[in-house]
Amino acid sequence: MRLSEAFDMYLEDYIRATNQSVRTEETHEACKKLIIKSLGDKELSQLSLLDVREWRKELSKGRRPNSVRVYILRLRAVLRYCNIRDIPCIKSDLVPVPKREATVPVFLTEQEVTRMIECSTSLRNAFVISLLYSSGIRLSELIALNRGQIVDKRFTVIGKGRKPRLCFIDDRTELLMNMYLASRKDHSDALVVSHEYKRRMTATNIQLLVRNSASKACLDKKVTPHTLRHSFATNFLKNNGNMRYLSAMLGHASLDTTMMYAHVVDSDLQDQYQKYHTI
Repeated sequence: MRLSEAFDMYLEDYIRATNQSVRTEETHEACKKLIIKSLGDKELSQLSLLDVREWRKELSKGRRPNSVRVYILRLRAVLRYCNIRDIPCIKSDLVPVPKREATVPVFLTEQEVTRMIECSTSLRNAFVISLLYSSGIRLSELIALNRGQIVDKRFTVIGKGRKPRLCFIDDRTELLMNMYLASRKDHSDALVVSHEYKRRMTATNIQLLVRNSASKACLDKKVTPHTLRHSFATNFLKNNGNMRYLSAMLGHASLDTTMMYAHVVDSDLQDQYQKYHTI
């Protein structure tokens, strides 16, 4: 069995069989292409730890450690599946996984988000930014939304792992949504559409929209749709929101993932510093 066949088998028998996300499938396919480009489509039984080491070195050129880690974990998953099925290959546990690099999420203040909305070049753009910030949904979840899905400022999305979760929007977002939908002349089911083609917006469209709005608002930060998700979480905790409720609204599988925001808004530490530090 060749490397490509092993990756395809895992894709069909596990990723698709368990209804994992489109993003997981895309990452899996990207990993397959990268390892075959680097090592060739060799027989799985001939793949050695030395091959994996060399591939990891190549991956590390121009990629962040966490990105390299994701690809190594993809390979390990395929190898583990083959180990279970007694297909000749190296043991997955022998492939070392790079340690996760700690990151500090970039976020915007409520004032910076408001500037982005006010500097937007269209009603649609303002609505998209407000929706991402007020709900904390992922980019893929926004793209999948349809008209009529948001009722009484609440809606349900299907997140990672095909798990449904309840999400909410604020008054500003509801107003912008109603104004935007009232201005539309198309018959697309999509909640947000491209101006030119009147069809569902793509991830690239929305990323560009957010980047341009941040530029017009003169923000000196790299702003992406995920930055607005970080901003939603940070704002919620700064206002003394409950960490467990936030985890549910973000669709995190573990509370540990949500804890990444804790140090950003740890007001207790700041209070202690201001109380006991003297100059």
